[in-house]
Amino acid sequence: MLRDSLNNKNTWIIGVLLVIITLLHYSNLTAVRELHNFYRMLYYIPIILASFKYRLKGGLITSIIVSLLYAPHIFLFNTELSIILINQYLEIMLFLSIGFITGWLVEGDYRKQKLLENNIVEITKLQNYTRNIVDSIDSGVLAVDTNLVITALNREGEKILGVQDAIGVNASSVFDYSIVDILNQTKLQKFKYTDIKTVIKVDDEEKYLKLTVSPLLNIVNKIQGLVIVIEDYSNEKHLEAQTARADRLSAVGELASGIAHEIRNPMGIIKTISQTLQKEEDQESMVEGLGIIVKEVDRANKVIQTLLNFARPDVNIVEKVNTGALIDEVLIIINKYAINKKIEIFCDIGREIVIMGDKEKLKQVFINILLNSIQSMENGGKIWISTEVGDLGVSISFRDNGTGIEKEDLSKIFNPFFTTKEDGTGLGLSVSNRIIQDHNGYITIDSVVNEGTIVVIYLPLYE
Repeated sequence: MLRDSLNNKNTWIIGVLLVIITLLHYSNLTAVRELHNFYRMLYYIPIILASFKYRLKGGLITSIIVSLLYAPHIFLFNTELSIILINQYLEIMLFLSIGFITGWLVEGDYRKQKLLENNIVEITKLQNYTRNIVDSIDSGVLAVDTNLVITALNREGEKILGVQDAIGVNASSVFDYSIVDILNQTKLQKFKYTDIKTVIKVDDEEKYLKLTVSPLLNIVNKIQGLVIVIEDYSNEKHLEAQTARADRLSAVGELASGIAHEIRNPMGIIKTISQTLQKEEDQESMVEGLGIIVKEVDRANKVIQTLLNFARPDVNIVEKVNTGALIDEVLIIINKYAINKKIEIFCDIGREIVIMGDKEKLKQVFINILLNSIQSMENGGKIWISTEVGDLGVSISFRDNGTGIEKEDLSKIFNPFFTTKEDGTGLGLSVSNRIIQDHNGYITIDSVVNEGTIVVIYLPLYE
């Protein structure tokens, strides 16, 4: 501490002032008394300066040094006891008093300033701690004042609402008029509203929100604003939609199974009779017509068989499956077709990823997805296959730069018989979705028209 003070520029300035003033005193002993009085007054400068720079300690030390430096001058200048000598002794007391009082006042001010700084630091720490707590909450937390202007919004709230720098924005720009009306009612009635459901659009995507609105009261029970807790239950809504779709698919499957059986029998009879007549008939035109009937019956039977597979899938042959090896087998099958269509396929897949499942059925799903991608690129294109391992499962992504899927069609893509192809049955993705669900997984599809489609298949890892 002392070394730091000696190295300080202010210390040197104070020391130089003391030396100069003292030299003026002792080098002019014969000068008039008024000049020495002026020199004596100059001693207050280093005392006050030291008090401001080093507080009480600086003021006391400097005033003591000044007193010691000035004391010999008294005896040299005054040899007899007089009022002047007494005044000079009192001047030394004044040096000490000024050093003490000024240092003490500066010390008190310094301590108050340090206390204020410490309080600011503690308040800042508390604010940061509170902010971290609020930001760690899985739900969005939004606060508004009495004018419904947003005063606080946590990180999850920004993510859910799709906004940034929302502080100072009115809540009416985020929520519709019905929610704003509830906010006004809460403000007036000081009543808590729970389980308020609303839908907002973020980046053209609908989000389903559940709100809880509470009044923010001060210690005298006067309302200062509102606190809104925002819960995003879009995933639950999508799960409900998937469950409803599964129920519909189950009902369609049962209906399809019954219809397929009823149609298959007469179709078999038609085919048998047509083949018999074809052998017995001599007329070329009749033989040709009967051939067409047989061909169309076979095509109808193929659709019926697909319906039966959809309605009652075969029992899975469960075994350990290496996804890397499985995709390699799929690419061997699909590569020639892709090359003919001028399609490049790029792979970035893990080689040690093992799942449990029916290898042939999973192969059917992958082939179906790749065929859909290839058929969406009439003038050639690219397909990227990648894998990403999570804590409990693996995500297998198929991305292409094809024509994409219209947004309104994405919600219907897994519905049976829905297709955008002229010669499609609309059962490929429905069957694929059923197979993946049977493997305790799920499929997601995201697409942008004229940019491409990405299909992600999630499957649990082998434990």
